[in-house]
Amino acid sequence: MRKPSRRKCKVCGEKFTPQYDNIRWCCPAHGAIYALELRAKEKVKAAAKRIREQHEAEKADRQRLAEKKQQVKPLSHFIKQAQQAFNEFIRYRDRHLPCISCGRHHEGQYHAGHFRTTGANPELRFNEDNCHKQCAPCNNHLSGNLIAYRPSLIAKIGQARFDALMGPHELPKWKREDYIRIRDEYRAKLKAMKQEEAA
Repeated sequence: MRKPSRRKCKVCGEKFTPQYDNIRWCCPAHGAIYALELRAKEKVKAAAKRIREQHEAEKADRQRLAEKKQQVKPLSHFIKQAQQAFNEFIRYRDRHLPCISCGRHHEGQYHAGHFRTTGANPELRFNEDNCHKQCAPCNNHLSGNLIAYRPSLIAKIGQARFDALMGPHELPKWKREDYIRIRDEYRAKLKAMKQEEAA
């Protein structure tokens, strides 16, 4: 049988030749100390594991609660979120352009104005060709100022895309998941545009 090689004591660091290969201490007293140290380390590891598991369980509980809250929210909540994300993207996309209808640059409020209204044409609610930066007076007080909107829109997107916009469109059967997807897509597109401009 091979004689165990010399090694350092785990407690005092002194070199010693162990009687057996699995011995890590130079004397019984140090063996007891080492055993207590190992036990303390195991307790710390177990406590850390318990804390980690507790945090993970709490995180899972919070996620389940958030999902339950989302499930009880009405569809209108998600429609509103998707519309806000879309409108914000449109305003940022056209940030350097004047109002699509009156052609003015001013310090007032700007909207995302739909050429074909969402009430009469809900299928075009999230169509980027149908929505452009528009000043509040044109959108609110002139009902979109469509007479001036039309030639500016054709000049901007071209006759072919305008004709496609004016043609028939199938009404999608959007569900909660669709509005969440649309919201997230437009938030991501807006973020990408802002990052591109900052670079």
